[in-house]
Amino acid sequence: MSMADLQSSFQVAADQVIYVGTWRFGVDSPRYERMVVVSAVQEQEDHTQAERRLMARYPDLDGRPIAMVLPIPASAESRLYEVMPYPRYPRTFRRHCW
Repeated sequence: MSMADLQSSFQVAADQVIYVGTWRFGVDSPRYERMVVVSAVQEQEDHTQAERRLMARYPDLDGRPIAMVLPIPASAESRLYEVMPYPRYPRTFRRHCW
C-alpha cells in the first residue's frame, strides 16, 4: 500500500460539457524508490467513444458542444511512499468488520 503527492488542475465551466482526456497511470515494480507517473493525453478514438456513451446515457445533452480540457501539467511523476497497514491486532479485539 502506497500513496503519492500529485497535483493537477483543470477548469470546468458551469454551462459546458468537459472531456478531460484519457488518463494513464504507471507504477514502478515494488522497490524502495518506487515511482508513479500520471499523464493525460488527447486521443480522438477515446473522445468519440466517451461522447457516444454520454449521449446514450444523457440524451438531453445531445447537441451541446463538448470541450476538451487537459489538466495542467498534463504529465506528472512522483515517488510513492509506503503506508502503514491496519494494526495487526488479534481478530477478537478488532471492532471493524472487513
